[in-house]
Amino acid sequence: MKKALGYSASLALAVSVFLAGCSKTEPTPTTSAAPAATSAATAAATSDQKPITLKFWGGVPPESGPQEAVDNWNKANPNIKVEYTRFVNDDPGNLKLETALLSNTDAPDIFMNYSDARITKRQAAGMAEPLDDLIAKVGFDVNGIIGAENIKKFPDGKYYYLPANKNVGAVLFNKKALDASGEKLPTAWTWDDFAALAAKLNKGDMKGTMLDPALASFGDLVLQTDKPQDWFITADGASNFNSPALKKGLEMQQSLESKGLMMKYSEAVAGKITVQNELLTSKAAMATSAIYIIRYIKDTKSFPHDFKVSFAPIPQYKAGGNVNPGGGMGDYMSINKNSKNKEAAMKFMSWYLQEGNMSMVAGGRIPTNKKADPAKIASILIGDGKDLIDEESLKALLAGSYTFPTSYNVPVPTELTAVYKDEMEKYLLGAQPLDKALETMKKRADETIKGAKK
Repeated sequence: MKKALGYSASLALAVSVFLAGCSKTEPTPTTSAAPAATSAATAAATSDQKPITLKFWGGVPPESGPQEAVDNWNKANPNIKVEYTRFVNDDPGNLKLETALLSNTDAPDIFMNYSDARITKRQAAGMAEPLDDLIAKVGFDVNGIIGAENIKKFPDGKYYYLPANKNVGAVLFNKKALDASGEKLPTAWTWDDFAALAAKLNKGDMKGTMLDPALASFGDLVLQTDKPQDWFITADGASNFNSPALKKGLEMQQSLESKGLMMKYSEAVAGKITVQNELLTSKAAMATSAIYIIRYIKDTKSFPHDFKVSFAPIPQYKAGGNVNPGGGMGDYMSINKNSKNKEAAMKFMSWYLQEGNMSMVAGGRIPTNKKADPAKIASILIGDGKDLIDEESLKALLAGSYTFPTSYNVPVPTELTAVYKDEMEKYLLGAQPLDKALETMKKRADETIKGAKK
């Protein structure tokens, strides 16, 4: 899910924080040619089929990929026409979508959800159709194409969405600064290695690293790399806030700040710093972020710079891990419970998830299809930014096999996130020692979980 680096409920649920803006900020318009929609497995029309029209609602501007995808489908499937409508992915826009889903006229057949909280609400309200029977009818291989572990099953044991976008977390480097340090780009490393490299990259006005406090804390990040599934709770359902991994992450953040290797938390909050500003204005040599930053790297009008950015995988709590905090599944495609053309909608979804969403890559959205070519995706993402992006490191990152954190079973995630943030801030601001922060965090979280079970 869009899934942890942040403190919002949607982040605690789905690690989606890095995507937050993708649907509001218009991605680079797509210019790539999408694959032709002609395979026998996805062709839905027959010569004697009565033509129908499917309405597809999403949060991405049509010129940033959706319209090209729809046009490609319509050319190959004249008897099942798809019309795309954009809604803005904010509270008013989502209310507009939900009102339309409950309407008997002009309701979408297919719609996108941009957080676990949104689809959970809509499933509970009876707005989304269970997909299992439809998946079987069209022969869509959920595990082979996306991976069943990356999709939430609801309490009734059924799917109510299929994810169309995969975000990949990464550590981004100012390549010029990395080369000047004499260090090589990490390909497999730990958080201890990360802290050591931050010290070597720290030069003059350029900090060794940075963290956007609205999106991330090292306590949460390190904890996820130790326990990617339901990282806020233990196997018996108690809170996991006494974890050695959480302690290590918070200690590391405080150490980096106190040594001047990254901006202090209080200053970062007050300055509302962002990854793109600190990295691309050479105020920080490396930053933990995700693939979405590429659109800022190529925006030299807003962020003029002349160095390449390189990509490394997220450091691990233990050597040899492959957990990818900051990454995960998004763009959850669902079918309206009230649609009169559910099987046709599923045929379109099947095609979109295997071929059609390649049209979305130029705007920064990575297909969830495990068979999609990483080299081709990297080439499309880079576009005309070859002088600004280290192509080989990006290809290597995209080709990696990752475990994405999920928090499907965490109770009261909003409340637990608030507890974590409260006590973490007190520690980083010097108001309480770490052991006290963790003790209080654990006690409050356990009481919160216990209260939710009553």
